Amino acid sequence: MNAKVKVSVLMLTYNHEKYIVDAIESVMKQQTDFPFELVIGEDRSTDSTADICREYQKKYPEIIKLTTNEENLGLQENFIRSYNRCSGEYMAICEGDDFWINKHKLQIQADFLDSHKEYSACFHRALNYYQEDGSKSIGNGGYQKKVNTVFDIINCNPITNVTVMFRLGLFGELPSWFSKVTSYDFAIHVLNAEHGDAYFMNNVMAVYRQHKESIWSMASSEKQMLISVINRQLLIDHYKEKNKAICDKLTETYTNGCIRLVQYYQSIGNEEKVAETELFILKANPSFTVEQVKEMEKIRKAPLKKIISQRIFRLVKVIRREISKLIPLPKIK
Repeated sequence: MNAKVKVSVLMLTYNHEKYIVDAIESVMKQQTDFPFELVIGEDRSTDSTADICREYQKKYPEIIKLTTNEENLGLQENFIRSYNRCSGEYMAICEGDDFWINKHKLQIQADFLDSHKEYSACFHRALNYYQEDGSKSIGNGGYQKKVNTVFDIINCNPITNVTVMFRLGLFGELPSWFSKVTSYDFAIHVLNAEHGDAYFMNNVMAVYRQHKESIWSMASSEKQMLISVINRQLLIDHYKEKNKAICDKLTETYTNGCIRLVQYYQSIGNEEKVAETELFILKANPSFTVEQVKEMEKIRKAPLKKIISQRIFRLVKVIRREISKLIPLPKIK
């Protein structure tokens, strides 16, 4: 590839033989007026994923950079190794079990970042596809803000990886602690958003596939809460001396996550974990008293009006989910 790469597309894959063709094809069918590269991190799959990737690399040697790890590195190390091979001005992500459905996606997002230097990233809506039962939903509904600050992302990360494009190198090299994060997406989006807001595009341009083999789907409720808490703790340490406002917001959401963990441990009668998590809360918030923490842990009954509203919402969601099974899954053309 002679011309300078504009966009690096990062694709992490492990045991995705059933999905990887859709992922790669959706990248290779992108129509752009600039060069892009596809950087694949193949993490020593035990199925035919690596062979499929090699075939595509032979077909597109000028575009595809393939790394086949000699041993399974795990998600974080595979991300770090692949991220460091990217050379573009911007980065987009399409993991090996997801795919794009708009052949102009890269062009649309790169054009936006070119003309809006104040933003660090842009992202769009995705079609959530639940592989096991064939149901579908669309993420980032009407409530989604157009302009998302770092505080918005810390409060509730709205960015699905398969939808994002961001500027590479805003914060320099990946921090030394990055290998300790348990899910790279939240950390990378916070680090980027420190340098500029993230803009939301109300277009559905990708499919986010959820299936029983995916890392997030396989995680228990407890593990998902722990992932959130651990990632925030690492970021708190990162920003402690660097940015008080960001550190304070991270501490607030870390504390809320710990409270939810305490409530979970109380529900299963694990008093040892309750006490341990309470100590984490007190350590993160030196001004808190034990009594204050105990008060925060109380589960307050929602008003009747809110309970009725929630039940109606859940019923509508079930109906919509059943109807969605009849709608064909879109593919890139």
